[in-house]
Amino acid sequence: MKKFLYCLVFLGLVSPTRSQEKSYDTTAIVILDHMSAIIGDLSSCYFRLSSESDGYDPDFGLLTSHRVSNVWFSGPDRMLVESWGDKGHRGYWYNGQTLTWYSFTENNYVVINVPDQTIVMMDSVNQIYGIDFPAADFFYPTFTDDLIEQSDYISYQGKTIIDGQSCFQIVARNEKMTVQIWITDEVLFLPLKMVIGYHGESHIQRYEVTFLDWKINPGLPDALFEFALPPGAHQVSILPGK
Repeated sequence: MKKFLYCLVFLGLVSPTRSQEKSYDTTAIVILDHMSAIIGDLSSCYFRLSSESDGYDPDFGLLTSHRVSNVWFSGPDRMLVESWGDKGHRGYWYNGQTLTWYSFTENNYVVINVPDQTIVMMDSVNQIYGIDFPAADFFYPTFTDDLIEQSDYISYQGKTIIDGQSCFQIVARNEKMTVQIWITDEVLFLPLKMVIGYHGESHIQRYEVTFLDWKINPGLPDALFEFALPPGAHQVSILPGK
């Protein structure tokens, strides 16, 4: 997948397909493809995302960082993300032409000229400036293909219950990481949770995200994605690789 190495009733009737040492369960692929197709057909959406990661600190050992984000998408070229976490309170406004990064904590902002499609914009900003958008992988149309490309093994693990909600569990792995994905067992097949565990030498040992409060195709005005300059805010610059 785009960021996994940096930084988804009749389904039981199909059987796994194997190629040499790799194994891709057809049931898992069908579920992932269906989820990805539904997300790709959305005209707009909102969700709340809770994330945490375990990383190694040279002084204290394994420490956990947390972040909560509200995320809005509209069409192919509108996005708003507001996040609260260990690095403070931040917001990202994307209107199809510019991305404005604003620190509520420090009351300063950065404006970046970016590509005119949300997916292309997220890729470009991540590669150039190192800005990470939470759970962005799920919104790439190539989600399943990316997961297959980066995995030696993908398996459907059956159904389970998370917070009272029935969902499908899928596991993918390679020599560096194991990815667990839970997708709701309902008409919309929406992502519910993802956990990534890293086996190799990585500063981050575990990354976990949980999707909450999905709203499908809400009416979102374009003005929502325009940054309104707060009183006293000052503009700062950002360097590539930050």
